[in-house]
Amino acid sequence: MATTDRQNRLLVAEDWRKIYQSFQQADFKSYDFETLRRTMVAYLRENYPDDFNDFVESSEYVALIDLIAYVAQALSFRVDLNARENFLETAERRNSVLRLARLINYNASRNKPATGLLKIDSISTTQDVTDSTGTNLANTNIIWNDSANSNYREQFTSILNAANQTGQLFGSPRESGAIGGIATEIYTLSSNQTDLPIFTFNKSVGGITRQFEIVPSTINNSESIYESSPVPGTGLTYTYRSDGSGDSSNNTGFFFLFKQGTMQQIDFTVDTAITNYVKSLAATDINDTDVWLY
Repeated sequence: MATTDRQNRLLVAEDWRKIYQSFQQADFKSYDFETLRRTMVAYLRENYPDDFNDFVESSEYVALIDLIAYVAQALSFRVDLNARENFLETAERRNSVLRLARLINYNASRNKPATGLLKIDSISTTQDVTDSTGTNLANTNIIWNDSANSNYREQFTSILNAANQTGQLFGSPRESGAIGGIATEIYTLSSNQTDLPIFTFNKSVGGITRQFEIVPSTINNSESIYESSPVPGTGLTYTYRSDGSGDSSNNTGFFFLFKQGTMQQIDFTVDTAITNYVKSLAATDINDTDVWLY
């Protein structure tokens, strides 16, 4: 019996009943500094009234209580913050949200700009261009599918042929294929400009003026019309589509590809060869698809 009693006394710190009785009156809901300090003082007054009764602010033991309360508050804040970042509803850090999304097989991506096709309803030129009848089309507004002009298609294509790059007359496109079951052809306008082949315009949408850009288009190795690399000095492109339902169809005619937003350019120089070089760009609202490096 003596041996057993002595052994129990030696292992008292490992007895869960002793530990439970020691902390059953502790308040484990305290997290902030003031509450932690008040809880510890109340615990000492209740459980150790004879051993410690010096609660003067200048007391060294009160200073230790303040220090413990400060450390406990810092630890509680970090534990609570980490716990919140483990749930999708309460996470606030961007990396935490992305990691939680990947746990459910969702790979988040950046915003995508509004994209579409602008149909050319009318066209005019200041250049002397004649049709098959010898009519000079300079300074004349040619309307697509004009019921009052039976020669509108030839006149339309004659003006565009005069503006196209060499070797890309109507019927001999740069690219051709079927996109969504619609015959599609890509042509390039001739230009002596050295900047990006982009045309910027503004349009009011829902009462808000927004910026858009006509961008170069391509259909290479794709089942859709998408923006080609905007190489400086290349001409702006346009698309001819025909769905077989006549020129009055919305899917038949000449189109420009456009996107919402504006293209930004940033020049930088890499002076020395560095492995895995990373360059930070001070730009906002960059999407995943429209980034090119030259």
